[in-house]
Amino acid sequence: MRNFDRRLNRRSYLAAAGATIALPFLDSLPVHASGVFTTAAEKSKTKPDAAVGDHQRLVCMGVSLGMYPQEWNPKETGSKYTAPKLIKPLEGLRNDFTLISNADHPGVKGGHKGTPAFLSGVYKPERIGQSIVIRNQITFDQLAAKHLGQDTRFQSLQLTIGDVSAVDSLSWNDKGIPLQPANDPKEIFRRLFVKEKNPKARERDMKLGRSVLDLVQADAKALQRELGVDDRDRMDQYLTSVRDVEKRIERQIQWLNKPKPGAPSIARQVTSYHANLDMMLELTAIALQTDSTRVVSVALPGGGPPIETGNIRSSNYHGQSHHGKDPKIVAELIQIEQMHTRSLAKFLNRLKSIPAGSGTLLDKTQVLFGSGLGNGSSHSNRDLPVLIAGGGYRHGQHIKLNQGTPLCNLFVTMLQKMNVEVDSFAGSTGTVNEFLKG
Repeated sequence: MRNFDRRLNRRSYLAAAGATIALPFLDSLPVHASGVFTTAAEKSKTKPDAAVGDHQRLVCMGVSLGMYPQEWNPKETGSKYTAPKLIKPLEGLRNDFTLISNADHPGVKGGHKGTPAFLSGVYKPERIGQSIVIRNQITFDQLAAKHLGQDTRFQSLQLTIGDVSAVDSLSWNDKGIPLQPANDPKEIFRRLFVKEKNPKARERDMKLGRSVLDLVQADAKALQRELGVDDRDRMDQYLTSVRDVEKRIERQIQWLNKPKPGAPSIARQVTSYHANLDMMLELTAIALQTDSTRVVSVALPGGGPPIETGNIRSSNYHGQSHHGKDPKIVAELIQIEQMHTRSLAKFLNRLKSIPAGSGTLLDKTQVLFGSGLGNGSSHSNRDLPVLIAGGGYRHGQHIKLNQGTPLCNLFVTMLQKMNVEVDSFAGSTGTVNEFLKG
């Protein structure tokens, strides 16, 4: 018991040293501790002076509650479609994006399970003892990050507009562990752009944190001998997190003394959901522009800062998404979701305004916007809302795939566009190259 208490103290110290890991629930022990698993980052072969203009980038925006289908999918296919209400804010960018309908994850059945499956195509609940553990597979953004993120300060960034539970995370690493997103724009700005006041002291702290991780890992292995079979599985997952944090610390040390790109400071405090979303997307644009990272995921959960639009003042729009076809509630949902696409339009225009290589940053960035939930009110995971922008594709169209086409077919196309050598991903059955590539 004494060793276990020391382990909790070490976990607290690691948080102060720039790393955070959490112990799993262990039924074999009388004391439990819980938390959120940390992100994984691999040691990079850094080339900080490489030209950044023509590098491929990826941004994935995931809406946890879906988009109202009747005002998302156009009735017509091809380039001469009439924009539904949720697409109208994007009308001026029509030639920069493509709408895709009839895509889904055939193996994912039932409601909100689609949220953590959006970028992975799978949902794998597993019972261990009295607990249900989600063992997802790597999401396609993290597979891209392994390829694109070797030369950048951050292999990838995970952002969110509000709190997101671990099991609802948008991004998952190759061990099936959720990457917890950051939700404070000022903290994200500090991480990206604020110069360390005392890099040497910071480096000492991180190195000490790494040595403590070695001790935690040794103690955890010793503890395994005292655990039951179910708890050993949980500890295996815990040890994987320890190893991932070690890699993260090594990466931070490696980049600590390299100068950070300059950027304007954030002077105002964000007070609403969509102001926060706009700020996160602006930080995303600057991070891509400065080549601080080339892969970003942005989660749009149902709640967070107050949602303010028209007469709506709400901390959560879950109720509107489960409207039961009530016209008044549907109208409120459309108002809220139009704010989502307005923010998306601002972001795409921002990327389009930034020169990069032989074109613009939008030309070099694939932006995926969508959800693993097709219809929030009926909890359907079929016909997911999907929009892809930028990336140098042939755009300006609404593509209607054969019913039940795996969304992972699009992911294969996107990965291949980033020069990732893959022929399949999760449940894919092919690609959508014939629709998007010119």
